Amino acid sequence: WMGQMSKSALLQSTINSVRRCLMATMEKCIQDCLDCLRECENCANACLSSDMAQMMAECIRLCGDCADLCALCARFLSRKSSLSAEACLACAKACELCAAECEKHSAHAEHCKTCAEACRRCAQSCREVAHAA
Repeated sequence: WMGQMSKSALLQSTINSVRRCLMATMEKCIQDCLDCLRECENCANACLSSDMAQMMAECIRLCGDCADLCALCARFLSRKSSLSAEACLACAKACELCAAECEKHSAHAEHCKTCAEACRRCAQSCREVAHAA
């Protein structure tokens, strides 16, 4: 009986470790989503304020899409929604599209470079959470 209890305690310890790891991954993802949301809003604002706003229309649109999905994803993760994995996958896709567009402009627009970097980090975090769920 004592050996069985040891196995049970070991199993519970392992489960608790996995939970802590998953929670840390989710917390990092929430923070990455919020950081990305902020950078996307900053980028869209800077693009709208520039002389090249017409040329930056796709960047502005993708930043808006990405910011909206980052906000949604952070909220779903915070409330532990059963749709979190799906939200994370959609957010990762939006982040990848936004990053690819911003990278086209990163040589002449620092805000696009910063946004692309935040989008890449967020996409990675979202994929990790989606695959862990």
